[in-house]
Amino acid sequence: MKLTYLTLIVLLLVSCGHKHKGERATSLLSNFLSITDNEDKGIKEIVGFYGGYCEYSTGVDLSTDKGKIKFFELKLTKSDVANKFSNIPEFTASNIAYLFYKNLKGENKNYDEIHSVLLLNKKERYESKYSRAQLEIITKKMDLFNKICMLIKNKNYTALESYLGVESWGYSNKSQFINNLQNVDYTFGNIKNYMPFGFRFETFDGHDVLDIFGVMIREKQNNAFCVKIDLKPLEGKIYFLDYNPPSK
Repeated sequence: MKLTYLTLIVLLLVSCGHKHKGERATSLLSNFLSITDNEDKGIKEIVGFYGGYCEYSTGVDLSTDKGKIKFFELKLTKSDVANKFSNIPEFTASNIAYLFYKNLKGENKNYDEIHSVLLLNKKERYESKYSRAQLEIITKKMDLFNKICMLIKNKNYTALESYLGVESWGYSNKSQFINNLQNVDYTFGNIKNYMPFGFRFETFDGHDVLDIFGVMIREKQNNAFCVKIDLKPLEGKIYFLDYNPPSK
């Protein structure tokens, strides 16, 4: 059984949604690069979320077995939010790629991959690549993630139970889990909003899942949380939900 009692970490956040003037920068190469309105919206959303500077460029990788790979690269630097989560850079990198990708809309076929580059704490460099197929999966599973978060926010626990995978939770512990959710609401206040902070693909209890890290914005204290969602296209189940940040 993966979760009988919720563990909790209190997370005090900066106001990530506030956009700061002058925090978007481009590389020298990008000064000659014309980007679309949708691409520009994606870059602005990244800067609005993370602060710091976002440099961008496009390129073509000819060295892959799959042939020519066209990519858009985003480099985030001097971000206090990214530095706060420097122990789990994969989540920040994936979220940057997702924020950009979801703004592309009908232009998403223009690129085979979105590349994320993080410069953390002025010296640590982290790079990751996300294919269009992976970003499509994240986009679709975010619908379920949003539904789960809204059920918790609205205290619709009966409906929430139907999304808990029996193989992971078992029948008897579902009720205990719901009780724990209610206790956290009582202690830390009602949920005002929630924010996803990133994703990673992994295997959990024999299931291929998307591990989503986010933060609940509450009336009294904010808290981190993780949700593991089944990757099967037609399987709308979660196999783990914990009020605790992910490990490396």
